[in-house]
Amino acid sequence: MFLLCSACASAPPRSPLLERVGRSDLNVAALRVQVRDLARRLPGMLEAAADGVSASSGSREVHRAMLEFKSSGVPILQATLLQPDPVAGLVDAWALLAQLQDALPRRAARAPPAQVQRARRELEAMEAEVMALWRDLSGREDISRERALVHAWAAAHPLTGPLTARESTASLLATVSTRSGVSPLGAAAVLLEDARDLTTRLDLYAASLPRQARWQAELAANDAADLPALGAALAELKRAVDLLGHFDAMAAGAQALVSRERAAVLSGLAQERMALQAFISAERQAFMGDVDRERAAVMEALRAERVAALRQLDGVARGWVDHAFERAMQLLVRVCLALFALLLGVGVLLVVARGRGRAAG
Repeated sequence: MFLLCSACASAPPRSPLLERVGRSDLNVAALRVQVRDLARRLPGMLEAAADGVSASSGSREVHRAMLEFKSSGVPILQATLLQPDPVAGLVDAWALLAQLQDALPRRAARAPPAQVQRARRELEAMEAEVMALWRDLSGREDISRERALVHAWAAAHPLTGPLTARESTASLLATVSTRSGVSPLGAAAVLLEDARDLTTRLDLYAASLPRQARWQAELAANDAADLPALGAALAELKRAVDLLGHFDAMAAGAQALVSRERAAVLSGLAQERMALQAFISAERQAFMGDVDRERAAVMEALRAERVAALRQLDGVARGWVDHAFERAMQLLVRVCLALFALLLGVGVLLVVARGRGRAAG
């Protein structure tokens, strides 16, 4: 009992979120790392696919369409994969890629069909990476039903307007997670976010925001070429410059913020650890005192029982000895009587024999 209590006290407390996710042996920390890696790579693949269509067409209209496609698709794809709940982010990104596959032929209608098909295959390769991670998460190789559900939802909710106005995938998440046996982590996943997530977000934004600002500037320049007034274009350009300045200030203070938060977290953990050790020590001392008292009581009870048992055995042994001695005395008396009778019989025979001998003489 003492060993069991000691083992329970020494084991660190574990949150249910740190246990396994879905039906596989993938834990939440590993899932979050893989989803964050997708958030780093997939937007670059989407940008490359849009640039390939734009470069092969030579059309100003296609160039503008692909510029809008990547300027809105890259940040939305990053936002879906950087959600606090990695399960919800994975399903949302899967649905977004399916919607982009359906929307690409409409957005690049004047582009060469071969290049459009190539870009679509790149989007399918991006979807294959998401599906591979979903296989690891659900623990099942066959996820064709989930893919059919995602593409059916995408077909029912096409991207007809801006990507920022796309419909929520909450219903799709509930259906896919129920079919796959993977439960979304929900609001509790926010508890697992730490300074590493903030650093990952800042790194991704530092790499993508300058390009997004350049795309917005190109869109503004295209609008300025079509419109007689340049006021709106200049306002957009000023907003992009202000956004970059704000990002520079945030990036400059991010390191100090991360250091302060790290120091505060480590201090809090040290205090909690010391309080937990003091509590465990007090509980152990109290438990050992109870064990000592119980041991003394048990030993006293055993000694009393042993004394009573010895006394009882002593009385029984004495009775057995007295009974054996009494039977031995009875046996000895009988043997003596038998010997006396035998000797008496022998004497009588001898007297009779001697009398007969005298009579005969």
